Amino acid sequence: MKKIILSFLVITLLTSGFSQDSSNNWKLFPGKTDTVLPTDTVYGLTLAHKPGTIKVEKDHRIDKVSELMRGGASNHPIINGYRVQIISSSTKSIVDSERGRFMSSNRRTRTYIDYKAPNFRLRVGNFRNKLEAQKLQHEIMKDFPNTLVISDSIDLPRLD
Repeated sequence: MKKIILSFLVITLLTSGFSQDSSNNWKLFPGKTDTVLPTDTVYGLTLAHKPGTIKVEKDHRIDKVSELMRGGASNHPIINGYRVQIISSSTKSIVDSERGRFMSSNRRTRTYIDYKAPNFRLRVGNFRNKLEAQKLQHEIMKDFPNTLVISDSIDLPRLD
């Protein structure tokens, strides 16, 4: 035990002799001679007295791409109205099959599939009032029992 304590003391004394020299050549950061900007430079700014102008230059094709990404521009005016929602599912293939089934019996009624995470929704028709939407709902109730009348932005229907 004495040998272990003695060897520990010898190692400690030898390593302290090889440690860093005790001269104070170390520089603290930031030193007094460093050139550092003052911290209140934002408050020392003078504001311009006239408003600036920004000129945005972009390629005209950017608008076309963004229009295609959102589903294309409609040539018809948009109004508030109603649609009949047939199905809402997280699987697009199910919604597509229901759309095909609906379109086989109702060719004149427009169908719309939109995605609102996490579901795809199949909505049909452009109805200006709720009564017209409920009429279609009752007509298709036998084939599609879980339909809902939904308030939505619709294309202005053609007056025939």
